[in-house]
Amino acid sequence: MTEHRMTAAIDTSLVTTAAAAFSVLCASTAFAGVLADSRWVFPAVLTVLVVAAIGVLGRKLRWPLTATAFAQLAGVLVVLTAQFTERALLGLLPGPAAIGELGGLLSGAGELIRTGVPPVPAEPALQALVCVGLGVIAVLIDVIVVGLRSPAVSGLLLLCVFAIPASLSETMLPWWTFVAGGLGFAVLLASGGQHRRWRSHEDREQLTRALLGPTTASVAGVAGVIALLTGVVFTGVGTEGRLPGAMPEQLGGGTDGIGLQPFTSLRGQLNRDREVELFRVRGLREPTYLRALTLRKFNPERGWELEGLTQGVEANGELPLPEGTDIGDGSAERVEIQPVGYRDPWLPVFGMPRFLSGMGVNWRYDPAAGIVFTQTNQESRAYIQQLIVPDPTPDQLREADGPLRMAPEYLDATGIPPQVTDLARRLTANAPTAFDKAVAINRYFTDPRNGFRYDLRTAPAGGGDALSEFLFRGKRGFCEQYASSMAALLRAVGVPSRVAVGFTAGYRDGDERVITTEDAHAWVEAYFPGWGWQTFDPTPLSDGRTALPQYLDSELRPEQQPVPPPGQELPSTPPTTDPAPGDERPEDGSDVAPADPRETEQSSPWPIVLSVLAVGLALLAAPGVVREVRRRQRLSAVAAGSAGSAWQEVLDEFQDRGARPATTDTARQVATKLLEHHGLDESGAKALRALVSAVEREWYAPQGGQPDDSLPETLHEVLASLRRAAPLDLRSRLFPRSVLQLRPASP
Repeated sequence: MTEHRMTAAIDTSLVTTAAAAFSVLCASTAFAGVLADSRWVFPAVLTVLVVAAIGVLGRKLRWPLTATAFAQLAGVLVVLTAQFTERALLGLLPGPAAIGELGGLLSGAGELIRTGVPPVPAEPALQALVCVGLGVIAVLIDVIVVGLRSPAVSGLLLLCVFAIPASLSETMLPWWTFVAGGLGFAVLLASGGQHRRWRSHEDREQLTRALLGPTTASVAGVAGVIALLTGVVFTGVGTEGRLPGAMPEQLGGGTDGIGLQPFTSLRGQLNRDREVELFRVRGLREPTYLRALTLRKFNPERGWELEGLTQGVEANGELPLPEGTDIGDGSAERVEIQPVGYRDPWLPVFGMPRFLSGMGVNWRYDPAAGIVFTQTNQESRAYIQQLIVPDPTPDQLREADGPLRMAPEYLDATGIPPQVTDLARRLTANAPTAFDKAVAINRYFTDPRNGFRYDLRTAPAGGGDALSEFLFRGKRGFCEQYASSMAALLRAVGVPSRVAVGFTAGYRDGDERVITTEDAHAWVEAYFPGWGWQTFDPTPLSDGRTALPQYLDSELRPEQQPVPPPGQELPSTPPTTDPAPGDERPEDGSDVAPADPRETEQSSPWPIVLSVLAVGLALLAAPGVVREVRRRQRLSAVAAGSAGSAWQEVLDEFQDRGARPATTDTARQVATKLLEHHGLDESGAKALRALVSAVEREWYAPQGGQPDDSLPETLHEVLASLRRAAPLDLRSRLFPRSVLQLRPASP
């Protein structure tokens, strides 16, 4: 018999280790809601399994707890090095070069986090970041569950794994991730709840019942409900589907800029797996671009950035003409704009705004940048805009002359490669005016004979700077590359330019226009004395979303297009410059790709922090609440005369204090052990004997006897005496063993 039990025994530390790893992997399924593909799954699983394996090894070799934890962290580093670096020692070990490579990768992940719009592709940088987070969580949970034997405490860490993706997703995370999380936590509690009672090797049948029994199922259900409620809470207080960045900064006061790189967000908007409605517009007669912000500074390493935003003027009310604009001719319109799925510190406007109202307080208008913004993070309401849509003729723009009354930074061509400047000069060799130069450069991108193609995926990098790569070799990209390149070419030939970011005019729905994430767009604005900033769009869209002004459309008609660029044929492989330092992803426009304005929109972190704490406290309080519910149910049954319910309550109080009777003990034997172990006083001992007599009568006497009216008082005296003799500590009250531990196997 003994030999049979030994062959069926299982090492309980292996069970708890496996349960800890299983719970982390179950919680990690929440990342499926914010990562667009499953490339992260294998690296994450491997990382967690390595942590578990090192934990098992450390306990087998009897390493100290801290030594095991440090070995597990080292294992996480080795896994990261082997999977995500190319310069590891022996292809596995983290040397200085590999550590630097890994650091650069994680820095890139930070940029993706600040600018991506979920669901985002699981790029290697994000895979590495997920593995780091899950690896650290797996080590902590292994220490808490196996080393410190407190499985319930690990629930808060698992909740944090859920909290991040839940707060980022604009909709509820997939329901099955909550089921998985609840199941993982329940198995974790079941596997660790018997640590005070189980031996180092335990009967396989008992372990099976502990892991798969009704208590585990109940805890899994409760945890699933709590997780679902958590998802609802975090979806409501989160960031509306944007990955987090900095909090909104004080934009006024002559700031040098806030380092925005909005093109990454454009790619995120256009790559979404579903279209999201952002605005509904009434009163717009002709399709016109909706401008959110403009970018003034060209940074050769990071691309176009917002710079020089001033305090501006109060936006509610009449607005001045844009800086450097004297001519206010054009079509006057009044439009009503209803934001639907849009929250940002930038309030989009059409054309030349002259009057705004209805959007709320604390909005400012910068006439130089043409931007309406807020200094506080707030959601805009429906607003009314009175505007002028400029409608100059080509000849009027050709004849525009006078001082350039705008900031000289709009002419700054610093950082533009020489071969790009040479291209701009050749494209505009036969263009006598600034307008003709702008048209020639615009035509260069939209003429299909020049080989440019609109594509959300840029061409593979060839080793040069991204601007040259796009212009001379790739010739494939989306509005980011086209707008950035044209603005740089304009500055190279002395035409003031800036990049505008916003939306195309959307589609018509009855008497409204609907603007969605599919309409996210970037274009170019060039400055002409008197007329101010005028729109040009080099992106060769083929879906009809382009809304060119009449002066440009008339110049770009196919019958008026000349043969590609003047002069000799463009070289296919011009001289290249060395890649920009740290330029790891030139194909994503790192030198023409500035950051998302939406990164400044993130809500205050306090609602999320408080919600995490509230749900975490609820989760920690769950065992105590379950125990109290059981107690009240039994007391009600005892009041109706059930001696068996009174006895079950006594057994649970006995178990809460760390001792459990054998299943073969009679009620009198249990009472004797209780008296000996806890030393009940005389009144308690007398009440316990009376309770045992009542239980035996109920169990063994003939049915139909009168219920004992004194039973509630007897139970009360037993429990009061037990609590006087052996009061429970705080941990035992918060995590009662009668709830967290399952019944032992039958002999």
